[in-house]
Amino acid sequence: MAKALFFVASLLLYVLSLSSLAVATQHLDLVGSYKPIKNIDEPQIQSLGEFAVNEHNKHAKTQLQFQKVISGEMQIVAGTNYNLRLTALEGTSSRTYGTLVFTDLNNKNNLINFFDVPN
Repeated sequence: MAKALFFVASLLLYVLSLSSLAVATQHLDLVGSYKPIKNIDEPQIQSLGEFAVNEHNKHAKTQLQFQKVISGEMQIVAGTNYNLRLTALEGTSSRTYGTLVFTDLNNKNNLINFFDVPN
């Protein structure tokens, strides 16, 4: 009887510790996961959008005019990936673009991807 009671108590403690661990890890972000950018109007974020448009213009020989970053996510790695949606003027038409900018540990920005987002 004592062994059965000990077994039940041990099992109960084990289950409780697992549920406590599950609750504690719900609030932890996964390393390397994308997180929404809380303040999209922050000057640094808007500057990254402008950088992306300027770099795209250089490489694609276009003349897009940056308007603003409208949404985005960031991912902390060995530096930071910024997955942004922005608007830019193509002539007189405002269009939406997606871009991925990587900022390395020396704060150097690199344009990884730039693409048209269909409306």
